[in-house]
Amino acid sequence: MPPCFAGSKRPLEMVVYDPAAAASKRARQDEPTTSSSSSACAAGEPLDVLDVEPITAVPPQLPPPPAGREAPPCLRRHFLEALGLRADLPVHFIDEKLVTTTDLDPHQNRFRIPGAGVKRRLRAILTPGELLEANLLRGDPAPRSRARRQGQPAPPPPEPRNAAADGEQRPPPGKKMKKPKKKGMVHGGLRVKLVDLHAGAKELLMSRWSSSRGTVVKGSGYLDFVRRCSFKKRDAVEIWAFVQRRVRLFGSVLCDDSLLHVLVVKKDQQPPRCCCCCDPPPAPAVNPSTELVMA
Repeated sequence: MPPCFAGSKRPLEMVVYDPAAAASKRARQDEPTTSSSSSACAAGEPLDVLDVEPITAVPPQLPPPPAGREAPPCLRRHFLEALGLRADLPVHFIDEKLVTTTDLDPHQNRFRIPGAGVKRRLRAILTPGELLEANLLRGDPAPRSRARRQGQPAPPPPEPRNAAADGEQRPPPGKKMKKPKKKGMVHGGLRVKLVDLHAGAKELLMSRWSSSRGTVVKGSGYLDFVRRCSFKKRDAVEIWAFVQRRVRLFGSVLCDDSLLHVLVVKKDQQPPRCCCCCDPPPAPAVNPSTELVMA
């Protein structure tokens, strides 16, 4: 009878050590840990190498511009250098539009960028901070519903105010009191430069209005700049955008960050030249008879 110890749950038994059985047990334990790649290599089969990158390492891809659409050649040739930017700066096509009356109206004082181009192309070249300043970080806000829903009760009329109790001065009898002029909403925006090949560049603000969901470029001096651009109503224009990012090499800064530049170019402008490459004025004509008299 095998020995039994007090307090143990099962009696202890003597086991004879078998080296062959221990070796086969170790082999069975090591078999699942062997990778399939090592077995494939032992069999002489080729391995499939996967070229995988993390999602965060893949930069956002901009849709290519439509076929046959190229930026003006003088823009990259010397106009970018005149703006203080690199000549090899990427230039992105945003959209095209027809100049409207509101783009030239002094009361509106803004240039509207088509929403489709902003959503598909312009957002991709801006940083989160720039999107926040331009009010483009969030999705398209829901439009306001002006019509009252059916069955919804009308709001109660406001209670009449007592001007004497509030301390306000009442106009004399027979005269109407002028209402104070309502001030417009301060939108702010992202600092950008509106660029024209002939008029140069003007620093303005770009923002998306929450009410109309329109992205506009506006600010002080916009109207004077657009007049120098010689835009007219129904002119077909192309909108391009480019921005320079800081480049560092071995601790030294090769180029610094710049503002977003929004270029507006007429499609029917022939030749598409800028103010930097215009021909010099012709020399005044010399009268041969006067030259002989002076000699």
